[in-house]
Amino acid sequence: MEYNEIIYLINLVKTEDEIGNVIKSSETRNKCYAKKQSVKTGEYYNALEVGLNPNCEFIIKRLNYNGETELEWNNERFQIIRTIDPKNKFDIVLVCTKRIGVNG
Repeated sequence: MEYNEIIYLINLVKTEDEIGNVIKSSETRNKCYAKKQSVKTGEYYNALEVGLNPNCEFIIKRLNYNGETELEWNNERFQIIRTIDPKNKFDIVLVCTKRIGVNG
């Protein structure tokens, strides 16, 4: 299996302002090699049932993933909506949906 795509795992750090509004204060980006694959049919329809629209999946080495909620690939931002543990204990699958809108 070739990990030939470069993605950036993004961890958002959020804080509260003086009146309790949650705001994004910073983000950290970690470069990672991944294998891109299409979303499986069953996964796609299960996600649609709960209002999510998965666009793609990335397989990465488990040791690179630390619970990040977003990633960037080809200058496009994706939200990680689910992780899957494959039979291979060294990998993890990130099911992603494309971020659309003013703030990503």
